[in-house]
Amino acid sequence: MENLIIKPKDQEELNFFLELAKRLGAKAAAFESDDDERLFQLMEKNSKTQKVSRNKVLNTLHQIINE
Repeated sequence: MENLIIKPKDQEELNFFLELAKRLGAKAAAFESDDDERLFQLMEKNSKTQKVSRNKVLNTLHQIINE
């Protein structure tokens, strides 16, 4: 599904849009910047992937550093 980003002019308008989304049953969240939104989306996507061990992560990082 596509996303919609609204940049309100002040806190009152932000609260209005968040409340409207809630009443309509839509998922809504507030972010400080577009970078935060992109990071959140990546984190949300990755939270649904298979878990890996700490050692595997460290070994992969070590391989990347040594390339």
